[in-house]
Amino acid sequence: MLTHRLRWYTVTTARLLLRRWQAAVLFFGLSAALGSSLLSNIATLAYPMLSLLAPHHDVVQRSVHLGALLAFAGLWAGMQRAQIEGGPFMGFLKSLPYTARQLRHVDVLVLVLANGPLLLLAIGAMAVTIAHQRPLAHTLLLGDVIVLALVVQLAVLKQRLASVQTLALAAACVLLAACFGTRAATAVELLVGACAVVAAWRGSPAPDPAVRRRFTLPRISHAGNGAVTRFGPWRLSLAMLWRARRNELTGKALTALLITAGAWSLARVFEGDARSFPMIVIAQGVVVLIMSGMLRFLHLTHVASVDYFGALPLAPRWWRPFDLAVVGACCLPMLATLSIAAWHMGATTPRHGAASVASYLVLLAALSLPHLHTDRHAVVIGTVVTGLWTAATFACLT
Repeated sequence: MLTHRLRWYTVTTARLLLRRWQAAVLFFGLSAALGSSLLSNIATLAYPMLSLLAPHHDVVQRSVHLGALLAFAGLWAGMQRAQIEGGPFMGFLKSLPYTARQLRHVDVLVLVLANGPLLLLAIGAMAVTIAHQRPLAHTLLLGDVIVLALVVQLAVLKQRLASVQTLALAAACVLLAACFGTRAATAVELLVGACAVVAAWRGSPAPDPAVRRRFTLPRISHAGNGAVTRFGPWRLSLAMLWRARRNELTGKALTALLITAGAWSLARVFEGDARSFPMIVIAQGVVVLIMSGMLRFLHLTHVASVDYFGALPLAPRWWRPFDLAVVGACCLPMLATLSIAAWHMGATTPRHGAASVASYLVLLAALSLPHLHTDRHAVVIGTVVTGLWTAATFACLT
């Protein structure tokens, strides 16, 4: 059973894994060309975890930081639920006399493989703390984050993130944050880690089946000119984005929001000087590059449903302009926020800010080509195109 699950995950995510490692190799290659050491590169990538150890954070900030890391881990598993669960053959395997604990053990082992990039960053962060001779409590805290994230991911896969489990995880985050930097930190972290390991490996009994309330988008109305005119195709793209790819959308949107917030914070530190506008322009390019990945997901979803939509009076590949409009609408608030922030700080003019937003919306249309036609090398091509486009935009607006 474990062999089947691992093989299914590897086959179904082969291209996705290739794209992730392409991005990692590209980052390390660029860093090596700039003369950065391996440890400094790892510290840069693992900054979200290493910043958890900042001494100036209070209990509330550290608790929220822990909760954000666990939520990101849950999103990571939710985006890969279909691949991690093992596919249609698992319906047959579950009819065999396997115990719930055996199935859970296999889930844990498959999750370890699925968390490969995240585990490498977490282990790298722990290596940085050891290399810098940080206290043992710092390394143990990072280990607790790994185990608690695994508990959250198992709950997300089984769709059992009940209120009691949420309260227990919130209490663990507050307890770890409150004990950080105290004499009891090591003992508390060992206790929380041990409880999390037991919860991840043994699990809890299956709850009684309950009716889940689901958020539903409004149906396409048949009044007026019908579903195939006006905003009908646009609403079809929006509905598919939400129903079939909500986890991917949430993960990418959160990542883009973090980049937007980070660029805005750095621009405030620079106090609107000559470094602020280049930072804003680069952040806008990164936001568009991240969100452009949704075009590939939407395209695959439409292709999978082409047998149904083929019966409607729609043109071939009708979804492409509407998918582009939906993803552009997701990018527009963040692009506009960055341009408005740059103008408010005096780093640019309203005309240049609007031109920057328009330029990156055109870039989004250009990035749709590699995502739709060259999926194997979409990351590398998209990164190169975004870098050149960002440089050209900055040169034209300064």
